[in-house]
Amino acid sequence: MKSFSLTRRIIATVVTCQLVLAVGLTLVAVMYGRTELMGAFDTALEGKAMSALALVQFAQPTGHDLMFDFALLPPPSDPMHQDQYEIQSSDGHLVARSAGWDDVPAEVSQSERSHADFKLAGAPYRALVLRNVPIFDKVIKEDGQAEPPVRVSLVYASSLAGSRLRLAQLAALVGATSILLLLLTSAFAVWSVRHGLAPLHELAAQANTISIHNWNFSAPSGDSMATELAPFVHAIEAVLARLKDSFRQQRDFTNDAAHELKTSVAIVKSTLQSLLHRPRTQQEYQTELEGLLGDCARLEDLLGRMLRLARLEQFAEDGVTPNRATTELTSTCESAISRIRKVAQERNISLEFESPAAVYMRADPEDLELIWLNLLENAVQYSPEDSTVTLRVRRDGAAMVEISVMDSGPGIPPEELPHIFERFHRGDPSRARSTGGFGLGLAICKALVDAYNGTIEAINLPGQGTQMRVQLPAESN
Repeated sequence: MKSFSLTRRIIATVVTCQLVLAVGLTLVAVMYGRTELMGAFDTALEGKAMSALALVQFAQPTGHDLMFDFALLPPPSDPMHQDQYEIQSSDGHLVARSAGWDDVPAEVSQSERSHADFKLAGAPYRALVLRNVPIFDKVIKEDGQAEPPVRVSLVYASSLAGSRLRLAQLAALVGATSILLLLLTSAFAVWSVRHGLAPLHELAAQANTISIHNWNFSAPSGDSMATELAPFVHAIEAVLARLKDSFRQQRDFTNDAAHELKTSVAIVKSTLQSLLHRPRTQQEYQTELEGLLGDCARLEDLLGRMLRLARLEQFAEDGVTPNRATTELTSTCESAISRIRKVAQERNISLEFESPAAVYMRADPEDLELIWLNLLENAVQYSPEDSTVTLRVRRDGAAMVEISVMDSGPGIPPEELPHIFERFHRGDPSRARSTGGFGLGLAICKALVDAYNGTIEAINLPGQGTQMRVQLPAESN
């Protein structure tokens, strides 16, 4: 996968947003300036047209001939480009016309709109077209009454070059200001992003020092309090805690496994050395060899449990879910009770079984039987003589089944409860070898229950011993 720089990506995003903002503000300012300038230009153009209309007068107070006073014509707003105009009476007679009007396109005079834009000698012009407007001068009759006002058509045009120059200056000013502000804000954004991401580099440096010999992780001062970094720091600390615990469990497992194997091998070796130390009778050899077979069987059982636990954990890690047939759960409980009954009878312990008619679930019957057998074995071993161990099965809703194994033993010390499902953990380290305990039974039970998406827990019953409670998904009857 191609790598990328988060810092450069954030900076590019921020600068791009600022650039878009600067361009947008420049466009809005230019458009607003253009609207205001054109409004002011049209107002000034209308004023010039009215001034020109006021210069149309009658040649004589009682006559009807019109004249135009050129001397009072307002000066052009752009000395480089003269104003252009044409005034015609209502009967089509020309009243006045500017010197350069012949170069004005004919469609301007014929335009039906109030404004017309055109070019004259390469310069942009805008014309105001007034049709059939009365002049201000009046003719007085002999009786002193004013005759109806005379109407004319007026087309007055001024150059837009000055307005466009001011608009270009406005655009340049706004654009230059936006670019300057963009540069300043971009520089500040780059500094802020780099400064803001600096704690990540410090965290990475701290995390890089972590190894199996150094589990210390100290977040830089104040970083863990940051809203954005707090979840990241807490996640690193949680992962480190789990990794440290996993390494500790792996180390303890290796040590415990080596100790168990060493003990079994040492017993076998010492027995063989004893056999070779002096000649023995056939009966003695047979007795010692039978003992060796028992020790080998115990060693084989240990290796089998370790391999089964490793396989279960590997399946869980790989997410492997094998296809399982439907199994009747209570029959596996009865099989486990049958296998442990002899051990219970030797200690005069009664076994009771309570269950509904039948409970079905998708599972391997050997796995279920192994769970109940391990739980019953622990219960029998820790229960006093002449007591009772109960295996109870009951439905817990339509989709779950609860299996409980209850004994009458001393219970589990509270400090031991969090560790009873760990591999090679034994609440009673002084347990004799004759019990056959390796500290793997409950670990295997938990691995199997987890594989079936269930839960297992130990509960101390006040004055009644311990209850091992298992919940598994079941099929509806």
